[in-house]
Amino acid sequence: MNWHMIFTRGLASLTVALAACGGGGGDAADAGAVGSGSGGAGGSTGSGGSTGTGAGTGTTAATGLAYGGIEGFGSVWVNGVRYDTSNASFRRDGSTIAQSDLRVGMVARVQGSSTSSAASLVSVDSAVKGRVEQVQGGNFVVMGQTVQTDAGTVFDSGARPAAGDYIEAHGLPRAAGVIEATYIERKSTLASPPFVVTGFVSGQNTAASTLVVGSLTVAYAGAEVGDMPTGSWVGKLVEIKGSACAGSPVCGSLTASRIEPAGPRISSSPKAEVEGFVSALAADGFLLGAQRVVVSAGTRYRNGLAGDLIVGTKLEAEGAISNGVLTASEISFKAGARLEADVLQVSADRITLAGLPGITVQVTSQTRLDGLGSLGELRAGDHVRLRGRPVGSALVVATELDRRSTDADVELRGSVSSAANPVLIILGVSVDTANLSDSAFRNGNVVIGRTAFFAALTNGRAAKISGTRGSGGVAWRELELED
Repeated sequence: MNWHMIFTRGLASLTVALAACGGGGGDAADAGAVGSGSGGAGGSTGSGGSTGTGAGTGTTAATGLAYGGIEGFGSVWVNGVRYDTSNASFRRDGSTIAQSDLRVGMVARVQGSSTSSAASLVSVDSAVKGRVEQVQGGNFVVMGQTVQTDAGTVFDSGARPAAGDYIEAHGLPRAAGVIEATYIERKSTLASPPFVVTGFVSGQNTAASTLVVGSLTVAYAGAEVGDMPTGSWVGKLVEIKGSACAGSPVCGSLTASRIEPAGPRISSSPKAEVEGFVSALAADGFLLGAQRVVVSAGTRYRNGLAGDLIVGTKLEAEGAISNGVLTASEISFKAGARLEADVLQVSADRITLAGLPGITVQVTSQTRLDGLGSLGELRAGDHVRLRGRPVGSALVVATELDRRSTDADVELRGSVSSAANPVLIILGVSVDTANLSDSAFRNGNVVIGRTAFFAALTNGRAAKISGTRGSGGVAWRELELED
């Protein structure tokens, strides 16, 4: 399949749609704590209308923004960057909290210095709060949204919720009515307000003051409207809070108390790193969730190419934000592993690969399949190429799986966890390079030799190894350093 052609055509067809989209404002308390320009938070009741930028007041030159899942602590890690939180304040769903109330997997908005990675404010917002209306395999329906989980989803109690449980889920909207959950917490008491839903508006009746998010109808006639634009909200990514839900356990209609834009919510920043799913394409870039991103000939790509920019791709865009538009200096695709090999075994939603011992691949409902209609069509011996997200040291959650024609090639690309000449370990696979000559070691297209190759390897640096599988195992032939 020619992804570059799809990308080019998609960009052209969606130019007008993207041109109409700008950056959102935000929570006045959040933005005012750091300062990101001028304007008032505003707020009104009714069916719509602009309520100001929500940007607060202050100096823009010293502020930066990171938006993405929390990966660890020791201060706080977001998008692979450690942010010093020594002098930071913390907010969760609008309330002041301690840092100890944050959890790995929560989606955080970090504001602070753009030069020292020192945070002044870390805020997290749940993607959905409500009753589990239905359990669908590994997924849940909550407030009319499909909450998708995989091996990387963190469950606070260690147990998966059941129908009727009241939960709080954190994650990123993947598509209309779909949330990729990274953290889920079962709660014994209702929050205030008890119901939250984040998603793309798929329908709106301004006369009746109702809108649709997923399969949920929202009545907003008496709601406070925070920085929503004039005109139609269809296609906008919103966060809705409410106290009254009609229907139990299935909430068919929510009475909203507040509606506001969701996502990074900042109009200007000299340095920003935003994580999300590509929701639309245009001639000059794309929408990352609700964030407009433009690209140029100077944009660098990590873990992928410009042709990989298609709707549904998860990535991180880095650059400056001006007037709500992020100009990307670098784009990093979140699928950090690439594998190619014959299928050894298929068991439920897991597959193993010949020649890559120890690696297990999970195929989920989010995995894009090419060359087959469903995982049930995949057989042992089929040759596949896949891209995925590592979870731990030896599990890959597949984001793309392509069944290809018969081939003996084996390829492994991922972060190096250990390297001591002549052996390196990637995703738990140990590769002994003792029999390879210096010409097999490359940095891009340049031969650098064994000594320079191993000297350049550090834990976390990506490398690609190619070989051919035979009766005696895999004969590795080439190794390449990658950014």
